[in-house]
Amino acid sequence: MKTARLADMKAMLVIGVACFALSGPFGMLASVAMAQSASVDVPSGVQDVVKLTKAGMSEDIILAKVKKTGVSYDLTTDQMMYLKNQGVSQNVITALLQAEPTPTPTTPASTPASASPSSGSLPPPPTSSAPAPDSGGGQPAAPAAPAAPDASAQPVVNFDYFQGQLSPYGSWVDVPGYGQCWQPSVESGWRPYYDAGHWVYSDAGLYWQSDDPWGSLVFHYGSWTYAGAYGWVWVPGYEYAPSRVFWRNTDGYLGWAPLPPGAVFVDGGWLYGGRRFGAAYDFGYGASFYVFVGSDHFWEHDYHRFILRGEEFHRIYGRSEVNRFRRDEHGRFGPEGLDREHLERITGHKVEEVRHEELRDHDRAALREDHQRIAAEHERTRAVENRVAESRESDKRGGESHPGEKSAAGSHPGERGAGEHPGTSEHGKTEAQNGKPGANEKASSEKGKPAANDKGEKKDQK
Repeated sequence: MKTARLADMKAMLVIGVACFALSGPFGMLASVAMAQSASVDVPSGVQDVVKLTKAGMSEDIILAKVKKTGVSYDLTTDQMMYLKNQGVSQNVITALLQAEPTPTPTTPASTPASASPSSGSLPPPPTSSAPAPDSGGGQPAAPAAPAAPDASAQPVVNFDYFQGQLSPYGSWVDVPGYGQCWQPSVESGWRPYYDAGHWVYSDAGLYWQSDDPWGSLVFHYGSWTYAGAYGWVWVPGYEYAPSRVFWRNTDGYLGWAPLPPGAVFVDGGWLYGGRRFGAAYDFGYGASFYVFVGSDHFWEHDYHRFILRGEEFHRIYGRSEVNRFRRDEHGRFGPEGLDREHLERITGHKVEEVRHEELRDHDRAALREDHQRIAAEHERTRAVENRVAESRESDKRGGESHPGEKSAAGSHPGERGAGEHPGTSEHGKTEAQNGKPGANEKASSEKGKPAANDKGEKKDQK
């Protein structure tokens, strides 16, 4: 009897807890989520992604489909929450927001996935031991010969394109959490958006003008991250921008740092690491990610002499604030407070606005010309190697000839034609090169033997 009563009491207790959960805040949240999922309307292409997710397709396959479609979606907050509730990964949602319409883009399934930077991935702080000036932005020791791009055609921007264009200038490495990333061949201490480049004000916003030919890609597509032992690496991305940085400022100073991979500005705020943040979010980056200069040196072409270091750097960073981002009437996003008029006021310089397309065309031409230069150098190197190989083969054939064999002219080894320089064959090569004993060798072999006229003189004396 007691056992039966205890079992009844346990059953009633379980039922009571379940009713409370359904009627309490957890039940309300579940009901709201279900209602949102049922009521949110999404484009058919996005719904296809949901179907693939529900079918258990891998993230790589879904990402490849999104990239191949090349359609970007201006998703609302409710739509993104709906996708999250349906099990769509953060990387796929980011790809839906960033996909760039192209004729026939083909991104491999190994396209790097975005991930939040780990807490241990910090670059060296800009103290008094700041990186030494980089005069030319590093070149690889032995560049491959890339195919020169067609000047008249617009490139199809995908992973294969990046791989072909950037391989002569660095190496591709597999970074955990990001996949295939590009590491430039540069000197130790190099930093993106600091070495070998400067800021230019364009009609599309602040544009990073790189001195390196490969800068036309890696400072306008994708993102940079500091990956521990790898140092700074570039994570491929397919949405173009004049630059990919965020800003801090305080009276008389400006600072900037690379935007992390996966950061997307949408609906007036940042979507990052599966969460939403305000327009002035700093992504958890500490002081060591930033470069700070005095506002009066912002337009310099070489920042090495003007960046803040040591205690002054940390003092200015401590009182600086993150610039909020916003979208303008043309749909472009950028930092508040860095428009043309404000920059003229805080830098003390008249700002000339440059057409963004001119800057972009200039950088593309620089990359194209450098690829042509590398290809020409490769051809010259190959021609020299071929000549050396032919010379060695000729020497080998000459060394294998019989000492008593006559040459094509009918002369014995060591004989010279009229007017030839000693030690030179009829083809201008030295006899040693032809595998024949030279004049010096012949003289050396006869050294110590009496000459013919010496014998004649002895006979006369007798």
